[in-house]
Amino acid sequence: MADHRERVGIWIPVVNVVLLWVLLFVIGLALVVFRGAPGGLSGSLLRWLTYATAETAFVLPFTLFAAGVVLTQKLGYSRRVFRAAIAADIAGGAVAYLLAAWVSPVIEDRYRVGLGGDAADVRRFGPATPAGLARQVRFVEANPPDDYHLAVDAPHRHPPNVLRFKVHLPVALSAFGVINVLLGVLSAELTADLRRGRRRTARLALGVIGGLAFFGFLTVSDPITPLLNDGTLRSGVGGAWVPLVLPGVQALLFFHLVRRRRYG
Repeated sequence: MADHRERVGIWIPVVNVVLLWVLLFVIGLALVVFRGAPGGLSGSLLRWLTYATAETAFVLPFTLFAAGVVLTQKLGYSRRVFRAAIAADIAGGAVAYLLAAWVSPVIEDRYRVGLGGDAADVRRFGPATPAGLARQVRFVEANPPDDYHLAVDAPHRHPPNVLRFKVHLPVALSAFGVINVLLGVLSAELTADLRRGRRRTARLALGVIGGLAFFGFLTVSDPITPLLNDGTLRSGVGGAWVPLVLPGVQALLFFHLVRRRRYG
């Protein structure tokens, strides 16, 4: 019973800090996105659910850095913290993937149905889940249009590379979340000897800078921008996975620094 209470005592702060950061990001983005949009902050429940699930799925992997920091604070730098980090990886990555790949597309599809109008072409492949996107890729490759387009009402003209990017991105973001938990653990160990205020600032800076760097790399590798600029069809699979090189290298560097700090 005592062991069960200890495990609960470890995970409650982890869940709390992740939820806090997710809410801060999602609510903050909502104030920016919807304040200038038609209808402002008002809207249907499905409209808000569509936004909330999509943004939560995107933001969650970035906030998992905080989970690694809290786990290290509770358990210290040890094999035990790495076992707990694996559990956080599996849970956080699974939730992020399910929200991005399945829950959000299904809710968005229901929202579009509620808007009314002629939705036959828009919904011909179903929700933009991995299964729906796979059907869309097969159709576009079998029936290539004269020119590719990203119009919502013309899914039969969407380029295959962008569709593949949409299939792979949720998996890649989940993998980033897995690495981010480890980065949080290593960052907490690297900053353990700093004074409390400096330690908090250093950990926050490492998490924010690492997240912004990954986001920037993801933005650069995104195949949508070159398509809109000059029609270039850049690899969608590479666009989703190449940005993971950055946090991967960062994790290896941090691990080396921690080992040198501990063992010389």
